[in-house]
Amino acid sequence: MIRTFLIKNLLSADKKTKKRLKFFSEFGIFLVLAALISSGISIYYENELNKKKNKIIKLELEEFKIQEWLTDAPSRNLNNKIGKFNFDTIENNNFFNISKKRYYFFLLSWYPFTIKYAIGDIELIKNDELKVKYNFKDIKQTNQKALDYIYEIYDKLPLNEDEYLTQGEIDEIEKIFIDIPLEDIVFHLDQSEYNTLQINLFFQEYNSIVDQEKEIITKQIIEMTNKSTNAILYAFIFQLVIFSLVQVFELREIS
Repeated sequence: MIRTFLIKNLLSADKKTKKRLKFFSEFGIFLVLAALISSGISIYYENELNKKKNKIIKLELEEFKIQEWLTDAPSRNLNNKIGKFNFDTIENNNFFNISKKRYYFFLLSWYPFTIKYAIGDIELIKNDELKVKYNFKDIKQTNQKALDYIYEIYDKLPLNEDEYLTQGEIDEIEKIFIDIPLEDIVFHLDQSEYNTLQINLFFQEYNSIVDQEKEIITKQIIEMTNKSTNAILYAFIFQLVIFSLVQVFELREIS
């Protein structure tokens, strides 16, 4: 009797130990799976968030370029207008020995090189619709013509590496400008002013597009962060329900 009682107690204790071990092992597996699934979800959403954040960084770098041209383009046109005004104030003053042709050519010489840098930045922008709207091809063509015109006149001028020109050199330059039509200089000057205005308008509209893209991506980042948190929570709840159901079925089988 005693022997049978002891055997039954030992078997019962052994079963209880096995049940506990099974429960803890299953619970451990549950925790490991929960951690793995949570990690997988986190890694997926983290990669997606990094892509969005990289886009934001690229757009912010674009904005540095945009803001530069939103300042430089109107500044170039403003300097041109101030230059014309200054010449009007000194035109009839005998103290200044400079003709309108040479002075306007000096104003023109600043434009094409500035526009050339703007063209280089615009070419990197992937927005063909905006380029068509602001006649980007025409800006390139007319600016190249202005550059060719400037180099053509420069080839006629005497070379001087000194900072200041002598009176003889100034007289020689003025003689060269006598045969150069003022209308040609004014034409390229006005065209360059118009091109600079178009460049400014281009970057203004492109700035609005970039701001809209940043706003959209920022909203996507917020939504994706919320989805990541919810996905981890739902996955954990789902696994917890499955684990609980498994335990319930096992208890029913044992009973």
